[in-house]
Amino acid sequence: MMKERIKTLFIIGFFCLLGLSPLALVAQEEPSGIYLTWQEDPTSTITIDWHLKNGTSQALSYRKKGTDNWAEATSNVTDFPFSDRKIHRVSLKGLSADSAYEIKFDAKGKVYYFKTMPNDISRSPIKFAIGGDTMHDKAVMEKTNRQVLPYNPDFIIIGGDLAYGNGDGKNVNRWYDWFDAVKNTLIQEDGRIIPMMLGIGNHEVKSGYNDEDIPEHLKVEKRKESAPFYFNLFAFPGQPGYGVLEFGKYLSFIFLDSDHTNAIDGPQKDWLARELAIQKEKETSHVMAVYHVPAYPSARAFTGTTQTMIREHWVPLFEKSSIQLVFENHDHAYKRTYPIKNNNVDEDGIVYIGDGSWGTRPRTVHDAESTWYLQTSQSVRAFTLVTLQGKSFNILTVDEDGKIIDSYPNNPLIKP
Repeated sequence: MMKERIKTLFIIGFFCLLGLSPLALVAQEEPSGIYLTWQEDPTSTITIDWHLKNGTSQALSYRKKGTDNWAEATSNVTDFPFSDRKIHRVSLKGLSADSAYEIKFDAKGKVYYFKTMPNDISRSPIKFAIGGDTMHDKAVMEKTNRQVLPYNPDFIIIGGDLAYGNGDGKNVNRWYDWFDAVKNTLIQEDGRIIPMMLGIGNHEVKSGYNDEDIPEHLKVEKRKESAPFYFNLFAFPGQPGYGVLEFGKYLSFIFLDSDHTNAIDGPQKDWLARELAIQKEKETSHVMAVYHVPAYPSARAFTGTTQTMIREHWVPLFEKSSIQLVFENHDHAYKRTYPIKNNNVDEDGIVYIGDGSWGTRPRTVHDAESTWYLQTSQSVRAFTLVTLQGKSFNILTVDEDGKIIDSYPNNPLIKP
């Protein structure tokens, strides 16, 4: 027994001399979920989540692609709600911009990699895929996912209604399926993991919508109780459920909560006004917003309560800012509006694109010809690919079968 202990201590000491953590000696199980996002500067950081049943901190190995030596970071462990799984999270900082980094969840395991974002997009474009309402059915979500990969997006944004778990512990298997779909169909064949940022929708929340009677000082715990999966599983935007991610001076993406755990009016509106003023002063090249319930719906009623509140409280702030594109969801269809300003079609206005049909059953849409704000509306599953270069942008919308169903503007950076 003593000899075995001495042998073990010797081996651990040997690995420590090599600069390897003793955690690397313990073979990990294959992660049941892998998820990358950003909480801070996407040019120099990354946040990496992986899910295990093992609740002991684990070592993540990482290195810049093309180098020899692996560094290690130890995971912070939190509970996966209503599950025996654990969330392991590592945040890496001080990375080089526009660079590939390899990672291993096990010292002897598969090598994956991710890319940091560039400092500048004046000469080379970036691309991201965006949509919402991802999983009525796992197979349907995976079908759309498979159409995303050939476009090689730098990141993916989903504007709420992810696993349709409704904040209910009885639906934990839907989250297992959601992460399984991401792992199966949104990791490229060469091992590249695409970072994702996720907004909140009504199907992340037990009651669907905000309880305005809760005092503000109790809201943090109330949000965690109302949307336990969303606030525990995803690092960004975190509390209070809205936030901004800044990509140097070329892109700022604003994530809003359309009355699910935060009122549209009140602190969120005040924050939005301040943030838009900051971005305008900074002269950020592209400022965009994403949220769940549409101000300009493709299927639901234009006069709906939440829709009307957004037009009353947020849209005037958008129109005073430098925003050109806003992404909406919730209606399970595809739409693109005319440019809108002061609730009228105006060539200097904002284009609203959505409406959340990544992996859901499409709804019947309003007729675009007879709906003043709709330039196109289609009952279809789809995602939108956005390309940015310099101060120019282009969108392509692709359906679940890979067909390009919309392009805007008429002189795209990527031609259909």
